[in-house]
Amino acid sequence: MSNYTFTKSSSYALNTHSVSFTNSTITVKLSSTGTTVFTKTYGTGVAFMCQKDNFCIGTLSDNGVFTKVIDFDGVDPVLKLIKKTDSNRFVGSDNETDPGVQNTYNINKCPVRLVDGSGNTVKIECPCESSSGPCGNNCYTYG
Repeated sequence: MSNYTFTKSSSYALNTHSVSFTNSTITVKLSSTGTTVFTKTYGTGVAFMCQKDNFCIGTLSDNGVFTKVIDFDGVDPVLKLIKKTDSNRFVGSDNETDPGVQNTYNINKCPVRLVDGSGNTVKIECPCESSSGPCGNNCYTYG
């Protein structure tokens, strides 16, 4: 089993905040006003997970990660949060229109970290026993 520590530095209630992702930046806004309350480029890593229905941003220390790369030069690339009470999901895909190629992470169970990749790519890292996967912690599904 993967060993990791997620250290929360900030938390935002999903019922009052929206979270969006580009090919380089995560942004959290207050839903009622549209005011940005947090923004950060991925750089060497931005980690997040949900605790109940709070979106938590922090740091991830791990003994290994399973990595997927999203190519923003793809057909219809996407990084997005799917809100579902106590079972929030983060999805990354090179082609959003094809659900068969979506990388889905249960971020109520495990954190993920977004890292700038080479060119126009973003690496999604999830704690795992092996960099080749699959993860035994049931945090990741494909398709």
